[in-house]
Amino acid sequence: MTSPSVRRWLAAGVALAALTVPTANAGMALDYRLYVGGLHALSLTTLLSSDGEADNYHMAVTAHTDGLVARIVEASYVAEVSGTTVNGSVLPARFRGTSNDEDEGERSVTLTWSESVPAVVFDPADEAPDTPLGDDLIDGTVDPTSAVLTLMQTLAANGSCEARIRVFDGKRRYDMVSRHGGDWLLKATDYNAYCGPASECVVAIERLAGFRKRRLAQRYPSEFSIYLGRVRDDLPPVPVRLHTSNLFGAIRMHLIAWRDEP
Repeated sequence: MTSPSVRRWLAAGVALAALTVPTANAGMALDYRLYVGGLHALSLTTLLSSDGEADNYHMAVTAHTDGLVARIVEASYVAEVSGTTVNGSVLPARFRGTSNDEDEGERSVTLTWSESVPAVVFDPADEAPDTPLGDDLIDGTVDPTSAVLTLMQTLAANGSCEARIRVFDGKRRYDMVSRHGGDWLLKATDYNAYCGPASECVVAIERLAGFRKRRLAQRYPSEFSIYLGRVRDDLPPVPVRLHTSNLFGAIRMHLIAWRDEP
């Protein structure tokens, strides 16, 4: 196992973990564990808050290796995004994702929107792709965290997961195409703390540009199922379970705890 592999787990975990909708004057922390091939690989926390304006949102997701994996390599990832919602549409203003591991040190990408095309800055600069994607490809896109926020708002507003979302993470361009997979009654388990009704969203990833070819491309899941349930009556459904797979095997993410934040 190498630290680049762990970084890929972290990046995937962050994209899949930050799946909820903040509301005005409310904050919440959601704690998750992510398993790869049955091995506890990552622990993640999503923090949700607003600045008192109903249409503004801020999310911070932290992920770090845990369990046996942490004994092999220590790595972490932090993603932060802020923006606003207008008539149900999510408009990010700034996204920053930072990875840190013992082999490659700290690396980050920042996306900033002044119009519909985001400006991209890599630190260090040599992390940038040799051929950046053209404006026509990234026009009207959102970051991965805001993309799933869009999905959650769609479910909260319409009772269905039907959506197509244009996503750009600084290097890769893809569409998230979601359909409603049904409604379920989930039971708490030794892995998952949530018990109650949940809606399944089945999300297909359509890769458009910036992905590596051949075997390494398979580290990105082509589809995932995410189950959303209400942990508080006055909040929209939040992710409680996630099922998918990639090059490394079956991936499962479980909500293990949640708490109010001031």
